[in-house]
Amino acid sequence: MKKSILLFGICATALLSSCASTTVAKQEINTGKEVRGAWTLTNVDYQGLANNQVEGNVRVNEKVARVFDMASPECYEGSTWNLVQNNKKGTYTFNSAGADCPQGTANIIWNLTQDGSETYFTFKDVTGIKAKQNTAGYKLRVDQVDTNSMRLVQDVNANGKIVQIVYSFQR
Repeated sequence: MKKSILLFGICATALLSSCASTTVAKQEINTGKEVRGAWTLTNVDYQGLANNQVEGNVRVNEKVARVFDMASPECYEGSTWNLVQNNKKGTYTFNSAGADCPQGTANIIWNLTQDGSETYFTFKDVTGIKAKQNTAGYKLRVDQVDTNSMRLVQDVNANGKIVQIVYSFQR
């Protein structure tokens, strides 16, 4: 009888400790509620690009040609993003009137992941295909998020160096 009670106590302790660690992991990445909903990408800014700098007799204007395999970063200004939390699906719609900017809506699958102390917004385009057919995706660091604004940062290779593109969203 004593052995049964002791065995039950050990099993209960093991069960409770495994549940506790699962709860902590869920709390670390529980920012989906802040990200879900409708957003407008109001500004695209750059960190690390040389614009209008003079080197010798040459004026340097560096540019990022394309992001998300679709368009230049400026084409995303004014785009609307709708993120549904319960199934991690969403869309973004281009609203830019630029000559080289695409029009239409892209379907995405998104998620928030933790890597150490950083939270990342990841997504992949699934327009016209099943999610498992697209193995490529995009990873943006969540720099700031609250009820009315969100800032995501993407590291990209521009002219052989890593620069950051900062996407500012508003509700």
